[in-house]
Amino acid sequence: MEITMIEIRKLKVTKGLLAFATTFLLLLSILPATAQTVLQKVNSNGKITVATEVAYPPMEFLKDGKVVGYGKDILDLIVADMGVQLEQLQLPWDGILAGVLANKYDLVATSVAIKEDRVDKYAFTRPLAKAQTMLVKRYGDSMASLNDVNGKIVGAELGSSQAAEVEAVDAELKASGGKGFAEIRGFKSTDDMRLALAGGQIDIGTIPSFSLATMQEQRPNTFAQLALIGNGTLFAWVAHPNGADLRDRINESLAK
Repeated sequence: MEITMIEIRKLKVTKGLLAFATTFLLLLSILPATAQTVLQKVNSNGKITVATEVAYPPMEFLKDGKVVGYGKDILDLIVADMGVQLEQLQLPWDGILAGVLANKYDLVATSVAIKEDRVDKYAFTRPLAKAQTMLVKRYGDSMASLNDVNGKIVGAELGSSQAAEVEAVDAELKASGGKGFAEIRGFKSTDDMRLALAGGQIDIGTIPSFSLATMQEQRPNTFAQLALIGNGTLFAWVAHPNGADLRDRINESLAK
């Protein structure tokens, strides 16, 4: 049987198309599937994993070994509205924000101050609370105002909004001719700072103003208000910056 040149060309084209198709299908098989968004992952898993520092009463704290507080009540309502299960991790403040950036969990459901240097790094929910920074002293201490804090040791949680405002007050005290604080001592957790205050290792502690009443209820005759500083801070929860869809879904529930 005689094969013409035209048939030979057709055969080459057909073989070329088959080779191209085979290569294309092979590439499709090894390429990763389109990545899910944070909300899609939560919905497909049927579970949202959140990290909480249980150190900000009445928003988040421990009672009888369980996470309780206004923030926990709100979180439970949101999770129910989303129709998923909740996995809540109890973590110290140190590293909790880095964890959400590393996708170790879906949400930081603890009271995070909305600060200018954070708004571009995280997807903040709508605010859940507002508070000023409160300087607290041991119950019965003679300090009565900011005029008495020069030369004292003050404690603050590392990286917190309270720490930044204490540094601003220290600068103001020195600018007005005072000594300023003898030391601004950083702590990895608010609980550690409160223990140091109660035990006399520091003279002054720093907390959000909404925490004092619960602290006094938990430990009567231990802490007392000294002064309020700053202009007040809004607190919210945060997701990964790529988790805006989860943030928006949470905001929908908060608006109900």
